[in-house]
Amino acid sequence: MRKRIAVLAAIGLVLTAGCATQQKGGQQGQGQQGQNNTQQVRNQDNRMGMERVREGGENVRQQTGQQMRVADKVADSVTRLDSIDSATVMVTDGNAYVGVVMDKDYDGELTSTIKNRVSKRVRKADNSIDQVFVSANPDFVSQLQDYAQDIQSGRPVSGLMKQFTDLVERTFPAAR
Repeated sequence: MRKRIAVLAAIGLVLTAGCATQQKGGQQGQGQQGQNNTQQVRNQDNRMGMERVREGGENVRQQTGQQMRVADKVADSVTRLDSIDSATVMVTDGNAYVGVVMDKDYDGELTSTIKNRVSKRVRKADNSIDQVFVSANPDFVSQLQDYAQDIQSGRPVSGLMKQFTDLVERTFPAAR
């Protein structure tokens, strides 16, 4: 909440300062000659620690943090739930992305009730997590497992962030 207020205040200052620029002779100007005067508007995307910057009419996605970790203890906690066979949990900037494999005896889909139980279990296991995104999509689970293995084997997180961001945005499009 504090970040949003600070961002809004900064945007207000930028807009106010940009509108008040004047050149000699009282003429409204675009700033100093030869200076590229693009307006930046920043929106924090809490899901991925990504910042969307609007420059000259284009949205540019920039990484604000490179914090990504595998949460094995959280995954073990989720796996102890009924109807869950295994789980992989990745955490980025206070958000948990959980890929679950349902028990072979479970007949049905991942319901909102199960998602809520998983979310509660994740937050209980790690109180630093604000949002939880759960999926049983086999492609998502497989890729999440691959990313977890890459991180555990020492692959740099910076090489995974764009791919991981794309995976999350495809799997959870409503959360954008």
